[in-house]
Amino acid sequence: MEKWLIEVKEALSEALKAISNGDIPQENLYQLASLFYSKRNHMNNSSLFEAMNHEIDEQVKSDRLYNPNSKLHYKFHFVSSYLICFVIAGKIDEFTYDQVMDFVNQEMDLFEE
Repeated sequence: MEKWLIEVKEALSEALKAISNGDIPQENLYQLASLFYSKRNHMNNSSLFEAMNHEIDEQVKSDRLYNPNSKLHYKFHFVSSYLICFVIAGKIDEFTYDQVMDFVNQEMDLFEE
């Protein structure tokens, strides 16, 4: 699990740095997840990239319908979206995704506001 924690921390750090100039609102950080997945995993598959974006958008949209204040949890949404890319790419299954998310949530503060 430690390798996942390192992976997530590095990706999140890169993403936060990318939005530090203020051009992209924090609540839209999740939209960079597939881009960072593609970059970090040297993926060049446009249909897989589109599938990732679609799933990420649906996941975040559903969460925000359920809890409108969830847009404040931009770190959580990025990490969740980043890891869902591994599921869509077939590198992990949903059970592993859940385990990794649980571990990461215990080790990182993804809900600071």
